[in-house]
Amino acid sequence: MDDVERRSILTVLYVTIFLTATGLGTTTFLLPVYAETLGASYTDLGLIGAVGNVVYTALTLISGYLLDRYEKVSLYLVFTGIGVATMALFSFVSSISQIIFVRALLGLASGTFWVAASTMTAQISPGEELTRSLARYNLAWISGFTVGPYVGGLVSSAYGYEAFFFSQAVLIVVSLVLVQMKIRGRIELLNVSSHSNATLGELRPLTLAYLTLIPFTLVLGIYMAIIPGHMKVVGLTAAVIGLLLTITNGVRGLVFLNIQRLVRWGTWKSMFTASLFMAASMFLVRSGDSALSCGVPLMFYGLGSGIMTPVTLDYISKRTPERLRGTAMGVHEAIYGVGMCLGPLIGGAIADRYSAYTLYTILVGVALLIMPFAYLMTREPNP
Repeated sequence: MDDVERRSILTVLYVTIFLTATGLGTTTFLLPVYAETLGASYTDLGLIGAVGNVVYTALTLISGYLLDRYEKVSLYLVFTGIGVATMALFSFVSSISQIIFVRALLGLASGTFWVAASTMTAQISPGEELTRSLARYNLAWISGFTVGPYVGGLVSSAYGYEAFFFSQAVLIVVSLVLVQMKIRGRIELLNVSSHSNATLGELRPLTLAYLTLIPFTLVLGIYMAIIPGHMKVVGLTAAVIGLLLTITNGVRGLVFLNIQRLVRWGTWKSMFTASLFMAASMFLVRSGDSALSCGVPLMFYGLGSGIMTPVTLDYISKRTPERLRGTAMGVHEAIYGVGMCLGPLIGGAIADRYSAYTLYTILVGVALLIMPFAYLMTREPNP
């Protein structure tokens, strides 16, 4: 297949990623706000996030295994369908226990979707355009994360959460139709090489890259599972919270656009800078009790996260054999799942036992742990 056709398919893929990421991501961000309206404590918020991310972690590894062995477009279609069913179920939840159950299903939908989307992007991309293709992949999903929370906040404030969840299901249905009509049948993504001797040991050179992600994803877990609920506790409305999350993710998206510059600047310099921004964010959010005092640290978080996400993904993608790309992406997303599970679970307990201030103070140190891992990672051959 020539490069022109590959780029055409990638364009459709990016649209489906935008739509599905909007549905899954917006729900993930606003779910803690909804849970807080039902009386959830910080521990409850942590448990909701943790349960979803335990399932997410398991499914990323399973989906990565499947993607390396079966046709990827067909699997992507199935995984997108799971997202539709999950959003539909959210329309019926009305208690904390029900939220926890369906949040586990959201972990299943997210775990399968993200691995499939990133793997397909890397495999469809012309080889010499991989960094650019991954930048557009990141831009597609972060655009959904940017638009979704604000619009979702307006919808939930004006029409209620049932209408909000239904609207997210509709978005993913559109994505499902596009995959079926515009991608399936145009390209077949099936690895022909044998996997009989393939093992996770072959990914050992990426160990430090995966370890570098752990402190980042611990902070990310708090950002997604605890901070939205915290902003609701201090009196911000769902619409304002959605706007702040939209601004934060918009900042992330703007940084994503500069991935090629960041890669040229250097992985170590980029991750060092990201660590500082994230530490500053956690330091400042300790006193957040208004839109402004929450918004400024969230913008700092957006800068740090906007650097870490694409730089790490680019590093891993370029050092993975094509036949193991699904597995490598699965492990990559599994690390996200582990961090986003432990972060909310432990963080929620700390916030309830001591205070949110104490939690964010600890996270300053966690964010700074990115530095030593990134230093060791980039001192290996071919940093």
